[in-house]
Amino acid sequence: MDRPATDPDYFLAEIRRYFTESLRGGPADIGDDEPLLGDLLDSIGILTLANHLEEKYGIAIGAGEMDAANFGTLRSLAEFLTRKAADA
Repeated sequence: MDRPATDPDYFLAEIRRYFTESLRGGPADIGDDEPLLGDLLDSIGILTLANHLEEKYGIAIGAGEMDAANFGTLRSLAEFLTRKAADA
């Protein structure tokens, strides 16, 4: 488990790395505010990503938190993780 940072830029880089590695050379150039849901993440993808984040950072992500407000873009996900890390 990595120790969570409280800087959204740290999480932006980490999430981008996750997509690149897990999506077979996926979109490293995806914009911070481009939609993730639908094209990159379906419901199984959200669960897989949430599981990865829980294991990597030792955080708990509730089912009600796996929504467009938190998982909609790289930026919203990084901000969500920053809040979770601050609470950890």
